[in-house]
Amino acid sequence: MELFRNILLLLHLAGMAGILISLLRSRTTIATGLVHSALTATVAGIALVGIRYPLHNSDPMKWPLPDNAKIGMKLLFVLIILALAIANRKKETISSNVWSFIGALTIGNIIIALVW
Repeated sequence: MELFRNILLLLHLAGMAGILISLLRSRTTIATGLVHSALTATVAGIALVGIRYPLHNSDPMKWPLPDNAKIGMKLLFVLIILALAIANRKKETISSNVWSFIGALTIGNIIIALVW
């Protein structure tokens, strides 16, 4: 079970890194990789929360229950990133505000994960 959790964590981190890399790759368009990375991060993050409950049942001291407020905030951020990416992916150019907002939400999501 821990191995599966570690694989999910790697997928989640790869998805978040993919969002940042896609943003740095192009400042005027939404790269296809950004949508895929956001989907990967979302699905892996939800699965990470889901697997935490059986891990908690097996060893409550090692695996505390997740903080639902933190998870809710992170989910909100990544869903906004995903919505912006899907809404703007077919446009020839995107505004710098959209690009900056996606970047700020991504970095904010990472900061929440590390600090909260």
